[in-house]
Amino acid sequence: MRPLLCTTALSHRLLSQASRSMTTTSKSQDSPSGPFAAEHYTRRPDHTPNTAQEEVHNYILTLHTDPEHHTRVTALRTQYFPPHLNKLSAHIALFRALPGSQLSAIESDILAVTTVQQPFPIVTGKPFLMAHGVGIHVHVPPAKEIYTELKEKWEGWLSRQDKSFEPHYTVQNKVERDVAARTFKEVERLGEMKGVVDGLTLWRYDRGYWKHEREFMFGV
Repeated sequence: MRPLLCTTALSHRLLSQASRSMTTTSKSQDSPSGPFAAEHYTRRPDHTPNTAQEEVHNYILTLHTDPEHHTRVTALRTQYFPPHLNKLSAHIALFRALPGSQLSAIESDILAVTTVQQPFPIVTGKPFLMAHGVGIHVHVPPAKEIYTELKEKWEGWLSRQDKSFEPHYTVQNKVERDVAARTFKEVERLGEMKGVVDGLTLWRYDRGYWKHEREFMFGV
């Protein structure tokens, strides 16, 4: 049985993995490969935009956080996520299926929000068990306000998945339940991870991978 790590040891281990995890994730985003990059790979119907056409490109909008916070949570995800399935760094997605046919309006609406928005704190809460993994709740009230404002503008073509927003980090998925249970106990002992949300990032979806498109920093 896998032993539980003490909080201090686990924290040091996470931070020591940071540089390697960021490099690996960046490489996967730039060079899609593996079973989920095959041409037959398709998204679930509830994860596609509600438009009258088949979208060539879909986009994801995430929170942009300070490097230290992002590095620490990404290292946690790298430790627990199955390596052959982990294509992304840690992220909190506001929207996961924005249609490319509306990209001009999307970017304009994001700019209208971010130019007047000031940075705000982010802090992780308690972990929770998923069907086959572990997530961590995140306390970011201003992010919900941003989501609501943009949702009102984009309501007509949002996917079913994007009709709601519950901020969280997924640190593990697609594992057996006993594995998730052990991970939950370890993550539960870590305590809070604090940081700052200083902008939004737009990504282009590419058969399971996310390719960086543009950053929208607050107050710029």
